Order: sequence, then structure tokens, then C-alpha cells
Amino acid sequence: MTIKKRSIAFIGAGHITEIIVSNLTKADNVVPHRLIASDPVRDKLEKLQKKYGILIAKDNMEAVSTADFVFISVLPNIVGEVVEEFKTKGFPEGKVIITVAGGIPMTTFKELGERLPVVRALPNPPSQIGKGIAALAFNPHVTEDQKKDIFELFACLGDHVVIREDLVNAVMALSSPAITYMLFQALIDAGIRAGIDHETATKIVSQTIVGSMAVWQRRNASPHELLNEASTPGGISIESLFTLEKYAFKAGLMEAIDSAIKRADELSQLAR
Repeated sequence: MTIKKRSIAFIGAGHITEIIVSNLTKADNVVPHRLIASDPVRDKLEKLQKKYGILIAKDNMEAVSTADFVFISVLPNIVGEVVEEFKTKGFPEGKVIITVAGGIPMTTFKELGERLPVVRALPNPPSQIGKGIAALAFNPHVTEDQKKDIFELFACLGDHVVIREDLVNAVMALSSPAITYMLFQALIDAGIRAGIDHETATKIVSQTIVGSMAVWQRRNASPHELLNEASTPGGISIESLFTLEKYAFKAGLMEAIDSAIKRADELSQLAR
């Protein structure tokens, strides 16, 4: 069965829910009447319904009643309340939970059923335009057929990788575009400092990045190989690389990712 024939519920109608709904309906992966959302803020629900044609539920239990997949898309501090409600009222069998709530481990949902299939998903910001990467961790109860449906579902957001749950925070740090954007800005500023106007510098940097990514993906070569090709002996590029090495460019980036992982670990502890 394809994802088109599945029903999907969203607990929470915030930003991440809208990103997923938008891309699902845009890619024609599902029909809108197979998507249903619940949220205590009625305005959010009505906005999604008006914009994408999805169904809205009067409460969480109605939302999950006929769903095959249930997205937990609320703030981390709300997850406990949602789990308690499902536990008290009885969570229906035959569902797969997909949690996108940051810092919340899959074991949180064990109270809803010992053999409940749970997926922890981490789509990164470029997912909003279908060019992201989603990290997916599965508990042992997710079947191969369910995984195929989930891969199809997340294809509308871009690509995906399957990881162990203990690597979620590392992936979160590595897949954030913040450092990439800072690098872009630094290159533009370097162009401006050299006398190039802002618009021209931006265009040069943008197209250089797009072109470099296309070469990397098409050639499937390692960055090391491409660096060697781009660096003429005694030339301009090798001089710039030497300067970056002198200022510990790679070590600085690695330290930045490491500090982000540590911060993610801290926030995960606070969220539980």
C-alpha cells in the first residue's frame, strides 16, 4: 500500500506540521482529506484547513481514531500531557507514532503499548522547500512495510538517513544550516572587502556554491579529491587554503559542531 492510501494525524498544528502538510499536498503524495490535525488553538487548525484542505479534529482522540500514522508535533514540554491523555483514554492499536518533538526519546511512548511502533524524525530547516534531510530512528516494532511508507512520506521533504537514536543530537548539530549560512556571509563580506559591490558578490558566491554542490553530487567524488583539483601548485586557491589552515578553520568548525551537540544534549535533558 502506498502512502496515498494512508491516513495521517497531526497532534499539534504548528510550524513543523505546516511544513509537512504543505509538502505532502504539494507533491500529491496524499489527498488532503486523509490528513487530520488537532490543536487547542482553533485558529491554527482553521488556517491549515483553509490553506491545504485538510480535516480538523475536535480533540486528539478524534484525530488519531482513524489514522495509520500519528505525528507528535507539539513542543517538548507538552508531550507528557499528550501521552498522559492517550494513556488515560486509551490509545488505539495499529498506529505508528512519528515524533518530531525535540529532545523526547522514543521510550516516552512505551506507556501507550509495549509493542507500539515509534519513529523519531528530525527534518532540518531546508525541508520546508523539499530540499532537506530527515534523520529517522526506528524502535524495534516498526515493520519493514511501515518503514517503506515512512520513507515515501519523508521523500516530500527531501532525502533521509536512518540512524541510531543516540546520534540524533549529533545529526541535529550537523544538519543545521546556520554554519553554512555564516560561511556564505563570510564569503560575501570578503568580496565586499575586496571592492566588489554587495549584489555582485552575493551572485558570485551563490552561483559558486550551487555549482560546487552540483559537481560534488554529480561526480560523487570526495571533498579531498575536489580540493586537490581546485588547487593549482603555487596558485591562488592553495594560498587561501593555507591561510584557513593557519587559523584552524577545520578545527574551528569541528569544535562548533561539538559545542552544538553538547548544547543539544543539555536541552534534551531539560525537555524530559
